Amino acid sequence: MDLEALVRANRLALVPAARAIAGTDQFSLHLPCALVKQGTVIVTSVGGLRGYLPCSTALASEPIERFLRLKEAVGFDAAFEAMSSDDEVGEEFVAAWDAAQSDLAGGVVCTLNDLVAMVEQARKGWEATPRKLLVVAVEGKAMESGLVSVTALDA
Repeated sequence: MDLEALVRANRLALVPAARAIAGTDQFSLHLPCALVKQGTVIVTSVGGLRGYLPCSTALASEPIERFLRLKEAVGFDAAFEAMSSDDEVGEEFVAAWDAAQSDLAGGVVCTLNDLVAMVEQARKGWEATPRKLLVVAVEGKAMESGLVSVTALDA
């Protein structure tokens, strides 16, 4: 997915959000942002993204994150075996794994941690000079976010 190309193609639809950001006095979760989902631009608030982006708390859980780190070192099968048979966290991992698989099957595109990261990204954009608009793009199960200068959109 090419976020820059999506922004160029949807520039006019992003202008109202860019203007609102430029005129905002303080950062809050009510700050406008844009979501480009399956080619449609949705202007929402940073806090409102949760309503449009199915997210998983299970995928952001410590057992799953630990599994992902271990998987990088020893591979999927060895990591899964180690985590699921661990006397201390095995049951917790298996429950989190089952919940994560259910979330993924249900169309989850991000984790709760991803949403928190987008809030932080939006804050950095608001603090920048010139200010920047958070744009989130979703195509299928792929998601990407980035900041776009409000002056570039409103030119």
